Amino acid sequence: MQGEVDQLFMELWAGAPSRHPAAARPPADVYLAGDPPVLTVQLDVAGADPGAIAVQLEGDLLTISGRRERPAGERRRYHHAEIDWGPFERRLRLNVPVDADRVTALLERGLLTICLPLAQRTPERRVEISVQGVSGG
Repeated sequence: MQGEVDQLFMELWAGAPSRHPAAARPPADVYLAGDPPVLTVQLDVAGADPGAIAVQLEGDLLTISGRRERPAGERRRYHHAEIDWGPFERRLRLNVPVDADRVTALLERGLLTICLPLAQRTPERRVEISVQGVSGG
């Protein structure tokens, strides 16, 4: 039960829950670096075919989904199994504005790296707002 509570908390903290409850959640790193700053998301998707991976950005929600197929071969009787085969999905709230037209994704040596350049923010400015009073009795 504690593991299920921890999983729910992590989904709420990391973003929206998966649309596919049975889908695996590949481990991810998210960091900001560079000048100009770029938000980088890296996921461990070793063994997944690049054509089987979809990356979608909707507002500040980044969704990465795909499928890792078990290699065909002889019948196996496992002694220990930890690799998640089948569908996977990760949904991450970015919480920063990004330039969606300049996002790139590269799969290399099992690591999917998505680079999301930050969007230019308009400079903050001070605005004086006058307060109108209404007289009434």
